[in-house]
Amino acid sequence: MLRYALAPETYKLIYGSYQRFTPSQIEEMPKTLSLCTARGMNAAFQLLVCKDTDWALNVGKRPQLSQSGARPTVRIAAPEGVSLNIEDMHMCDDGYYRADALLNDEVTEQKADYTRAVYCEIDVPADKPAGEYTYALRLYEGNMFEDEVQVGEVTVSLKVYPVTLHGSTENKFYLDLWQHLSNIARKHEVTLWSDEHFAVLEPYVKSLADLGQKAVTLVVTEVPWGGQSCFREYRMAANLFEYSIVSLTKKANGELVADFTAMQRYIDLCAKYGIKDELSLYGLSNVWCVEEAGYGRLAPDDPDALRVRYLDETDGAYKFLRTEEELETYIRLLADYFKDTNQMERVRIAADEPADLEKYRRSLERIMRVEPSFRFKAALNHAEFIEEFGKEIYDFVPYSGHLFTHLNVLKEYQRTMPGKRFLWYVCCVPHWPNTFIASDLCETLFIGAFTSWCGMQGFLRWNYTVWNDDPRKDIRYGDFAAGDTNFVYPSPSGAPLLSLRYKALKKAIQLYELLEMLRTEKGGEVTDGLIAKVVRNTETEKYYSDGHYKDDVLSTDYADYASLLESVLQLL
Repeated sequence: MLRYALAPETYKLIYGSYQRFTPSQIEEMPKTLSLCTARGMNAAFQLLVCKDTDWALNVGKRPQLSQSGARPTVRIAAPEGVSLNIEDMHMCDDGYYRADALLNDEVTEQKADYTRAVYCEIDVPADKPAGEYTYALRLYEGNMFEDEVQVGEVTVSLKVYPVTLHGSTENKFYLDLWQHLSNIARKHEVTLWSDEHFAVLEPYVKSLADLGQKAVTLVVTEVPWGGQSCFREYRMAANLFEYSIVSLTKKANGELVADFTAMQRYIDLCAKYGIKDELSLYGLSNVWCVEEAGYGRLAPDDPDALRVRYLDETDGAYKFLRTEEELETYIRLLADYFKDTNQMERVRIAADEPADLEKYRRSLERIMRVEPSFRFKAALNHAEFIEEFGKEIYDFVPYSGHLFTHLNVLKEYQRTMPGKRFLWYVCCVPHWPNTFIASDLCETLFIGAFTSWCGMQGFLRWNYTVWNDDPRKDIRYGDFAAGDTNFVYPSPSGAPLLSLRYKALKKAIQLYELLEMLRTEKGGEVTDGLIAKVVRNTETEKYYSDGHYKDDVLSTDYADYASLLESVLQLL
């Protein structure tokens, strides 16, 4: 017996040790859906399929014979303009498997009574005429050399409004997802900063650009995050060290000479796809230390434990800078390069969660002593840093908990600090809203609506490609929730596998763009009135207080987001 049904784009298939998605649940789900969208904004849904015998699922046109013997194949045929990706299942920290990665492989084999989900996306180009469209997906079944027989059909109606969403490079939403280039090189087994490495990096950069990424991540000293203490992790092995994109040589006369070729090549690659607003330099401020494990200060007077590797021409050995004078010389080389290439305006000296006010002050003073024109950016999980360094920091990125509890203060800072940028971020906390694999995908949609409502300019997250040693087998790592470390997965083709969370983030950003269009045309009162459908509580300081639960604060009902989208499109 074949069962199949449709589900919203935010649906997440779940299997677990004590709970399994049962085929009977499919019987209660629809075989038709109605969606709406703008031009230039794709529409998406999911198709669930299950069979009571061992079977194979095929979402392409290739022939399929099972290596396990004769078994039926269910093939989904979609009309032109509809893409299909089988969803992979991932173990989460609670022992349940949840859907996330969108596989490029067209075929998967499945045991009897286990359901598979397919992510279906309708391409809606910017020049598509407004109107109503119907898409029929047909299900065919065959076994070995039998002729296929149509065994089912689902239909989706789509209303395309006469509203055109601009391309992602024009987004007002300021997205900063950090790039971990050394990890990408390791997973694809290519030499760091080689031609092969840059060939692999290109599809990753393109995937970021498709989201509307604004910042280029540049690690300019060795292991600024200390490998996220991966040397302490025994449950799931991981190499999370990030290495400098700048090569340094000490000449026989003692002169330090920097080679910025790889760095500029990556900057240019990102610019090719429209990622060019910001050059974030990591490793010069708030370097993470684990002194007892050897990750401490190399120069006695260094306020920030910079690890700068160089090649000594006198003996051919690699060594590290060990005096404050040499470290300042290296910072000067960086400053001179960005000034000489007319890129200094875009440079940010970035810090990740500084916790010691005095240490951070010394770090900023050292950098400004070398080059006063440097600008600073900080992801802050200590609210006092915002007021303490309001003059020095140009880009404020408070952790969501501080954003919620200090929103009025931050709004006042925005008013009194014109020209500065205010983003917000989530990381391994809070539990909600977040973008873990176990998180409801509506929580990601909430990010777009909330950013518009609270007046922030964008969103930051530390993860994009922070993978353990075998992320396709098991993405869990250390104390991080599954999915906290990544939005995409590596694949043998060299291109990233996207995920349900990636798609939800893209939809969240597009929703923000439409809300901002509406805010410009109809004003804040109208726009925020609509956002109230999903932002249920405006007293943000109470979000994590006793008696306030997720559903009291934000909607996790996809129907609310669909209604919000349609209301915005109608008004536009």
